[in-house]
Amino acid sequence: MTRRSTITIATTASPEQAYACLCDLRGYGDWLPRSASYRGTAPGRTSSASIGDTYVDHTPLGKVRGIVTDASPNRLVAFRQATDDDALTIDIVYRVEPAAVGCTVTRTGRIAVAGRLRPVAPLVTALTRRENRRTMARLKEHLDSSAPRRPPTHERASP
Repeated sequence: MTRRSTITIATTASPEQAYACLCDLRGYGDWLPRSASYRGTAPGRTSSASIGDTYVDHTPLGKVRGIVTDASPNRLVAFRQATDDDALTIDIVYRVEPAAVGCTVTRTGRIAVAGRLRPVAPLVTALTRRENRRTMARLKEHLDSSAPRRPPTHERASP
């Protein structure tokens, strides 16, 4: 069973700030608190996300290994996550696009459930989608709170 989902947030952060945050694997714990579905990320050799870098997410299903599959500075970063037996495979693509103020971040996910998890695929998919929404909400909060404040513009009415 394979399902796709897409979530977009608008933030006052610059594309560079959003991309840096998404690529800082060690920093996820600073803005993404643990939940019933997510218990932390352990980066591999580096804390940044370069193609081929690995990490481990801790979940109720156990360790989910991850790898960075694509990275284009300030525009796109992609990950593949899977359980050791490939009963759960998740492909995640974050696209960062400039906006009039700040940027938008779009997370597209593909969730594939097989093997031992097939009988509970609807539950696994629903829980994963809920965690995706929580992740994007926390990302927005973090980016908005760390974005530089722009001074207000003062316009004068013309006589």
